[in-house]
Amino acid sequence: MSVIARAPVRLSFGGGGTDLPAYADLHGGFVVSGAVARYAVAIANPSSDGSISVNSADYRTWRRWPAGTIPDIDDALPLPSTILGWFAERSLLPAGVDLFTACEIPPGSGLGSSSAMAVAIIHALAGWAELEFSPAEAAELACEIEIERLGRPIGRQDQYASAFGGLNAIAFGRSGAMVEPLAGGPDLDRALAKRLLLLSTGQTRDSASILTEQRFRTASGDLTSRLHQLKTLAREMRGALEAGDFDGFGEMLGVGWRIKRDLTAAISTSAIDRLYERARAAGALGGKICGAGGGGFLLLYAPPERHDEVITTLMAHGVRPLAFAFDLDGARVARVPFGAAVAPAIGA
Repeated sequence: MSVIARAPVRLSFGGGGTDLPAYADLHGGFVVSGAVARYAVAIANPSSDGSISVNSADYRTWRRWPAGTIPDIDDALPLPSTILGWFAERSLLPAGVDLFTACEIPPGSGLGSSSAMAVAIIHALAGWAELEFSPAEAAELACEIEIERLGRPIGRQDQYASAFGGLNAIAFGRSGAMVEPLAGGPDLDRALAKRLLLLSTGQTRDSASILTEQRFRTASGDLTSRLHQLKTLAREMRGALEAGDFDGFGEMLGVGWRIKRDLTAAISTSAIDRLYERARAAGALGGKICGAGGGGFLLLYAPPERHDEVITTLMAHGVRPLAFAFDLDGARVARVPFGAAVAPAIGA
């Protein structure tokens, strides 16, 4: 028997940065985000000899630990090795496991692929151990692994967006997180997706250095007022979406991007700024670089009738569009006979 889990990546619309503990634990964070139907996939297969192994398609790397060994943090594959270690510490993998991982979105994209992978691996191994994790439990464990065990200077919205799916407003505080789906249901999802463009800049980036600087400056009080502004704007974005004011939401994306650029100089580059201005001239009302910034995917809002012009303009400068829809299900798990086809099992 194999256990297959998939978890969607995410688009962060507003409030990014307020989910970092340095801010959220003191002031309360608030973000608006959506899960995207592009997935991280983890497959747990039987081990032939009781060993524990992981094979990463994205990093083209394989690691193995002998039977009875608790995996340590492997520098080449820190995320899966740490999660495997968490389960092995609790004697939840007594017969071993062969873990395979792959993601549709490359690392450094700004779409939260690392956190989506954490959620997928957690669900796959939980299913292998015959446990069931709720979306909140999977998200919290993913946060523990990434933030506490691996010391990554990230926030908590990616894990929750991936675990829950859909379009959500998520509030963060010292005591935990609260996820509230946006009013409007599938009609809102479809209407918003028709107005958004997601385009790869062809540049990857290391979010850790950007977020480390932001965390330090937030803790020192330097950027608190701007994060207050981003949180207020996220609440206004939620109101605009739930009221059907899509153009107003699109313009707010641009406002948030201008505020966020002041958090650290590394968030944008001159090349990204030029792309954004070309998109605006071609008809986009607003937009932002996804994630911590510095590269990855450019998210733009434009009336549907201007999409062709925006895409043609930016493709002339090396940018490539990525078709997408919103994921409404969050992380999913399936058990199938060993060797069975993967796609039908997870609803692809």
